[in-house]
Amino acid sequence: MSSGKILPRRQAVPVLYTRGTHYEVGFDMGRTFGSMIKNFLILSKPLNETYLPLYHSPKGRQIYNETLGSVKDSFPQYIRELEGVADGAEVEFHKLFLLHLDEILPQALKHQPRSKNQPTGCSTIIVNQKNCRLLGHTEDALTETLNHYYFVVAHIISDKPQGKYNVKEEHFMSLCYAGHLPGYTMSQNHHGLVFSINTISAELLRSGKTPRHFITRALLATSNVDDAFRVLKDAGVGAADACSINFTFLADPRQMCYNVEMAPSPERKNESHLNIKEVPLGEHNYHVNQFDRIRQDQANDLMIDSSISRMQTFGSYKPPMSEQDVRHMLGDVSGGVYCVWRENKSCDEVVKTIAVGIFDLSARTISLYSDNPSETEPHCRLPLLFKYCHVFVFRVLHFIQCSIFLIFKFTSDLHFGNLKEFKEN
Repeated sequence: MSSGKILPRRQAVPVLYTRGTHYEVGFDMGRTFGSMIKNFLILSKPLNETYLPLYHSPKGRQIYNETLGSVKDSFPQYIRELEGVADGAEVEFHKLFLLHLDEILPQALKHQPRSKNQPTGCSTIIVNQKNCRLLGHTEDALTETLNHYYFVVAHIISDKPQGKYNVKEEHFMSLCYAGHLPGYTMSQNHHGLVFSINTISAELLRSGKTPRHFITRALLATSNVDDAFRVLKDAGVGAADACSINFTFLADPRQMCYNVEMAPSPERKNESHLNIKEVPLGEHNYHVNQFDRIRQDQANDLMIDSSISRMQTFGSYKPPMSEQDVRHMLGDVSGGVYCVWRENKSCDEVVKTIAVGIFDLSARTISLYSDNPSETEPHCRLPLLFKYCHVFVFRVLHFIQCSIFLIFKFTSDLHFGNLKEFKEN
């Protein structure tokens, strides 16, 4: 039975390996973490106090159906995946979809005041040096999310192309909030894509567009930089809400990293509004939970105040040059109420840092922490998926096989020649 209680921080990072169709992978997530998902649905204040009451109103149901229909048109496979999560966990689908709508529903209804129960965290540090390439990320969320997350490594193969981008195979790893699709936190795929997300609370939200959770879920299937920009642009529909995406591709010969701010189009164009910043080799970058370059109004004053505080904290450090530097910065507690690492050792805190991930782009690993990274060692260090490694291994094995054959042939010929010479003598 679900307890409906917030537990103190657990020293655990659950990891699930799964493969199958989109529905089967979703079902495995739901079945494996069903108790956690049910508990989270009980605890979620935004869901129970805001989203569900609005959903049960005629206008709210209309906006819900309008947005669900739009996502089904673009990404029916991800709706099936979410249906699998709901069936596996034995919970109602509409509750999970409402979590993915986030503040779209209340904003579309001009529901005032907007929920004060919104996260005010998530910080990303990119270090792109010749001898040190890292992407470090704190995952901050409402306190009820603490201990309600898991890491999923999934391999999905479809018998026919899926969705607006005709995807047949996906192989990725991603940290997921309970009951949520992969892709909206810190993630990586077998094409060498590595990325993290910073939530931005834009004042302008659009119903009937693509929620950011589904755009970043689609990002998990991309294979190169142009492909990633295409998904983020979401031509024909566009983003319903805002976030920041920090990403790179391991196979990129330029070794370029990017920060992309994504927002709904202010001109009501059927595509996302994007601002792209390159982070070339030799540079670093920080991003938190506010627009740095897009000029749009932002909601959630607490998120803005927290973002300003965390950026000031990062600015007090010398540019990071090592993993140890990143660990110290992401574990910093010097910023008072709005420090980088959020944990006051009690369950009454509105927002906590629930996990930290540090991608080592050179070693091709991710180190996962469920506690302060400046004070603890990672709970696990997982190898990154990388499709091209299989090709490399195959070529190495083929080379070894050919070498063994040539050596064997040479020694056989030599042996045969010596034997022939011996018989003639």
